[in-house]
Amino acid sequence: MYKILIVDDQYFALLGLQQGVNWSVLGVTHISLAENVDQALKVLRNNTIDLLICDIEMPGSSGLDLLAWVEQHSPYTLTIMLTCHADFEYAQRAIHHGAFHYLLKPVDYEQLKKVASDAFAEVGRQKEQKKFEALMQDYRRKWEHQLPILVERFWQDILSQRASLLPDSLQRSAQTCGLSIKPDDRYILVLFGLEQWKDNLSARDEAIMEYALRNLAGELLLLELEGVVFQDHTGLNLAIVYVRSEETSISSVLNHNCRQFLNECERLLQCSLSIYISPTVVLPEIVSAYTYVTEREQHNLTRSRQVFMPASTPMEKSMKQLQAVAPLSLFAEWSTIMELGELEELDRRVKQWFWSNEGNTWTKESHHQFIHGILFIIHTILAQKGLSIHKSAELKSLIDKESYPKHSDALQQWTRCCLKATVRLLTVSNKVSSAVVTKIRHYIRSRLNQEITREEMAAHVYLNPAYLSRLFKKETGLSLSDAIIQERIQEAKRLLEETEYKITDIAERIGYTSLGSFSNLFKRIVSVTPQQYRARKKRD
Repeated sequence: MYKILIVDDQYFALLGLQQGVNWSVLGVTHISLAENVDQALKVLRNNTIDLLICDIEMPGSSGLDLLAWVEQHSPYTLTIMLTCHADFEYAQRAIHHGAFHYLLKPVDYEQLKKVASDAFAEVGRQKEQKKFEALMQDYRRKWEHQLPILVERFWQDILSQRASLLPDSLQRSAQTCGLSIKPDDRYILVLFGLEQWKDNLSARDEAIMEYALRNLAGELLLLELEGVVFQDHTGLNLAIVYVRSEETSISSVLNHNCRQFLNECERLLQCSLSIYISPTVVLPEIVSAYTYVTEREQHNLTRSRQVFMPASTPMEKSMKQLQAVAPLSLFAEWSTIMELGELEELDRRVKQWFWSNEGNTWTKESHHQFIHGILFIIHTILAQKGLSIHKSAELKSLIDKESYPKHSDALQQWTRCCLKATVRLLTVSNKVSSAVVTKIRHYIRSRLNQEITREEMAAHVYLNPAYLSRLFKKETGLSLSDAIIQERIQEAKRLLEETEYKITDIAERIGYTSLGSFSNLFKRIVSVTPQQYRARKKRD
């Protein structure tokens, strides 16, 4: 368990020290002997020695010289120094060089045994401390390796409102992931609105390319800036730029970096996107900044490959104010999300719409129209699913005329409660369906011989194109382009099996003017050519 080295220039003194103490009782498994400093150094360089017992007065190099070497090169070796002289100077020099103890010769072996026992106890404590420090260092490295993930999770929890924005709670959470947050610090939220990949990508390849996009944003967009790039719980790619209290405006740097990043995305990643930048906000307003950029993306249906800088005044709307009574398209949008059972997303959309209309004046007529609009979509969805309002006491109570909100201030809360109760009823009744997926697939099938754009599909279901892509992938595991190919190949297989149309005619019917392109795609997916597929089906 322990190894010791005994050094003395007198041979019989060595044997006495070796045999005068029952070292095995103390846990000693190996004893080395040396008659001078040179021999001792050879042992020390080739072995781990726990305890050195050394005479001070020796010809040539002394025990104090050896002690000085041990102090520098073998700091975990404890030393008991021996001398024939009761000279305080010797003791002082021995202690100065870190000796554990100092004994006079001739040595009292019982005393040596007790001192050695104390030394081994100290060795044990030091070994445990070394193990603890090594363990802490290992976990410190692992913790530092996980810091980027912890920082991402911190911001994800903030934006999804799962974390408290109270100062004390924020400080604790921030310190856990190594973030320094000061009361005067401000933040800018940046949304990367993916619009189109140059090539048709599978869902897996798209996820890989989005990972590459976030890495590129970390290099280019955050160049000379402090911040973090991450993906939120809904699949949005975001950056948060930290504006420290001592910094001046960074808008010009951020604008330049965004445009550089936009160009490099097109050149390197072969994708088009728009970038939406929030005003500079304090931390409690970060959720409002998130709403601001996501709202701008959702309502941008015409302009692409743009960097949208914030309006000059904080949180000023960059779009025309919606009318107080929501348009039919908005009710259709909420209806779709209800059918999907996306409670969190539905609640976010409702709060966002009310926020965007905060400055509008509600009339008595518009107030009633809005209430009846909500009731209409609830009744319509439940009727389509074969459900009755009476199946939910919560919903029945909410839509009772006596429960209608009397003032516009209470309208948002009533709307959110009604829609949430409807979703809960659909979920309990197992009637939540992928309505968007079904509508998109029907839309594709009705236009197989036409060029179908993501924007057209999004307009069909009243959703923003980028949001539709994320939603469709989440539901099916497919990108929209994969879904188009899948539907076209399915129709091609049906036509090959059930008709005698020429291959060229079938290709045209599903939107391919080039026979070669159609044949290559069909073979890649089905593993045989269209001709081979038809021949095989005829044999079957």
